[in-house]
Amino acid sequence: MIVFGITGGTGAGKTSALRVLERLGAYLIDCDALYYEMLRPGEAIHSALHETFGGGIFTPGGTLDRQKLGDRVFGAAAELEKLNAIVFTHLGAELARQIAVEETKQRRCVAVDGINMIQARQAGYFRCDCMVGIVAPEERRLQRIMARDAISREYAQKRIDAQKPNSFYLDNCDVVLENDFESQELFERSVKTFFEDLIRRWEKEKDHG
Repeated sequence: MIVFGITGGTGAGKTSALRVLERLGAYLIDCDALYYEMLRPGEAIHSALHETFGGGIFTPGGTLDRQKLGDRVFGAAAELEKLNAIVFTHLGAELARQIAVEETKQRRCVAVDGINMIQARQAGYFRCDCMVGIVAPEERRLQRIMARDAISREYAQKRIDAQKPNSFYLDNCDVVLENDFESQELFERSVKTFFEDLIRRWEKEKDHG
């Protein structure tokens, strides 16, 4: 079984790429969705956050207040490092568990989608066979975000500026897929060809040890 890490900035086309991968037989794991599940009161991440940052980052009902947590860690490198260590540790363990389960089902491949997959991999909390970056020219990303979320160009630009540049993915991913297509249909055709070839190459490599 092949394990892909899938990452990239907002508006680059990750969702479309993942949809194609699923049609090719991949089991998808959404790290954002998994993280939200693990933030429920009583879960390990919830408890670790409370122990590290105190009760001030939670609502009276016990739900994490992400704005308060953000105010606490962003701009404070040491605090952000503590947060990442907590998230990567617990999320990484759950990802490893789910991947192991899928391997027993003889899945062809698993695709793990997350904005911080590269950082988690570099820190040793996530293992994959191939890290795939999805990138796109900034103007294309702006247009997609504005249309998708019905927001102004200025707000869309702020979202992009808050994330890693394309160069980060080019420097740190094993392979990069660029989405410079005018239509989603054309991009998805390109994605299908790209991943069919990548899966075949990895299956051949694994077969030969």
